[in-house]
Amino acid sequence: MNNMKRYFILWLSGFIMLCWTVSAQQIPVSTLFVENPFAFNPAFAGTTNGFQIRMDNRLQWLGFNDAPVTNLLSAYGPHKLRNIGYGGNIIYDQTGPVSTFKMSGAFATNFAVTNDIRASFGLNVGMLQYRVDGTQFEFYDNYEDLYAPHTVMSSLQPDAGAGFYVYHHDWYVGFSGQQLFNNNLKFNSQGEDSKRNRLKTHFYGLAGYRFTDVDRHWIIEPSMLLRKVAAIPLQMDVSGRVIYREQFWAGLTARNTFTSFDDLCLLLGYIHQRRIHVSLAYDFTFAKVRDYTSGTVELILGYNFDVHPNKIGR
Repeated sequence: MNNMKRYFILWLSGFIMLCWTVSAQQIPVSTLFVENPFAFNPAFAGTTNGFQIRMDNRLQWLGFNDAPVTNLLSAYGPHKLRNIGYGGNIIYDQTGPVSTFKMSGAFATNFAVTNDIRASFGLNVGMLQYRVDGTQFEFYDNYEDLYAPHTVMSSLQPDAGAGFYVYHHDWYVGFSGQQLFNNNLKFNSQGEDSKRNRLKTHFYGLAGYRFTDVDRHWIIEPSMLLRKVAAIPLQMDVSGRVIYREQFWAGLTARNTFTSFDDLCLLLGYIHQRRIHVSLAYDFTFAKVRDYTSGTVELILGYNFDVHPNKIGR
């Protein structure tokens, strides 16, 4: 049994490596997307009621050695005098011998469409580094892969994204794209150009509605996130949460690809005096990997500065 488990882990690591070199999803998934849309849409900067900080930690596939771990730090908010927003993201994602580090800054311009509706357009620019540590590779039954790297290799590339966001007191909708440059990851001195090593643009569509007239103490907020990248099916997260007194909230998220049902996620959150945010998600997976993992945990800690309750935004 130990050998079988070890073999499966090695096979999984190889599969993840393959996903990084072909046109598969290259940006980590977040279950708590509604708590930090700025992570994938720079237009969200400046649409909030004050400057915000969010720290996102995601532990995927609990029980696996070298399972994916994602750490994200976001800071963003509006300018006090002008209708603009700004901020930045720092993300570190690691799966066994493969890691990604990215830093980016964002700028957004915000304007009124009507008295109750505003729109924002944003751009983020930064650098990302992909790193492969070949010294961590292990081979089953002393098998030696002549094509596997035996050193530490890295590739540093510029990166950019763009998006728009339209919002009202009761609803919001946005669309964005990340990794717009489609850069080639060059891990050797010759820098051979290969389409299999190219970063692919990831597209995101976000929409939600806040039902505030149900009861003066309760808010119901359904939301949906669409993700699309070349070579994999369209992914859809359908989420719904109930908020009590703008302080406690709970919800569920269902994740699927229109051909399979992948995850059911439990969401919990607490907001202290509209400033301190604590959000927790637990993903129950229904994919084939469910026999080897006890699920995925994600935690977001946040703080809001200079809250303006009369301004459109969150």
